[in-house]
Amino acid sequence: MSRSYVGIDVHKKRCVYHELDTRGNVIRRGRFGNNLAEVSEFGSSLTGQEAIVVEPVLNYLWLLDQLAGQVGSIYVATPHKVRVIAEAKCKTDRYDSRILAELLRTNFLPESYIASGAIRELRLLVRRRYWLVQMVVRMKNRIRYLLFLEGVDLKVADVSSEKAIREIKRLYISDWIRGTILELLGIIGEISPRIRELERELEGRSQGIKEIELLRTIPGIGVIWAVTIYAEIGDINRFRSGKAFASYTGLVPIVRSSGESIHLGDITRTGSRALRSALVEATPMVIKRSPSLRRLYARVNYRSNWQKAKVAVARKLAMIIYAMLKNQTPFMAEMA
Repeated sequence: MSRSYVGIDVHKKRCVYHELDTRGNVIRRGRFGNNLAEVSEFGSSLTGQEAIVVEPVLNYLWLLDQLAGQVGSIYVATPHKVRVIAEAKCKTDRYDSRILAELLRTNFLPESYIASGAIRELRLLVRRRYWLVQMVVRMKNRIRYLLFLEGVDLKVADVSSEKAIREIKRLYISDWIRGTILELLGIIGEISPRIRELERELEGRSQGIKEIELLRTIPGIGVIWAVTIYAEIGDINRFRSGKAFASYTGLVPIVRSSGESIHLGDITRTGSRALRSALVEATPMVIKRSPSLRRLYARVNYRSNWQKAKVAVARKLAMIIYAMLKNQTPFMAEMA
């Protein structure tokens, strides 16, 4: 049976597909619901010779998992590159699904990385922890803001500590402010044990992974940050260079050029927030151990500010990590 190419445009409630033969003729087209029953029914109509392509949106990984055993091969497109190649004034779900199939058939598809099952599980744990930590940070900031409204500057590092709670209970503040703060502290108290459980699970899963051991040789990168970086990277060989990896982290500036004029804007902030956070948080310790990174920090800080200096060091650290994982070598301060 001859090979065919199926492009699927995934939406929240439905999926639209086009199936083409090797010459680009439409074999069939249609739609099915984005739910287990209809996805299974669509999968049962496949012959096992199809090559399927989707864009990485919504629950695309779940969809691919359902179809994995019923098709010949699976591909994921890079969304922004597909848009550049297939720019059109007429944009519909049916058009998008056909373009995906056509790009795959003609070997012009810009492919995206598909992480293995183990990496995907690790990413889910990493991102769950990151999300909970961010919730706690936001609530602590809210507590400090509420105290500020009452003219209180609490001289403690952690507003959720036992010392801080004792101080808050003794303060002369409005009852509604006190009640809101105590409610936030109660929520933090419920979330914090779950964060510690996730950290213990991540530590257990990190055992025996050489890439994590290499990442832990970087000053300031503990086991949790190392697992985070490893999980968000996946296979380092999918990046062609250190600059490409730095771009993936979202730590590179937006470049706008016209003629002789070149303007560097804010960083792109694309990709994983957890990965960016890990790299930026590691910079204070790294610059203490690496003379060259310390000079980079001082140089950028002198002409700009400390925030941009940290980002510059984090971007350079991303390129160092690329070289470490690519060559399987530990961090060396004198070579950074």
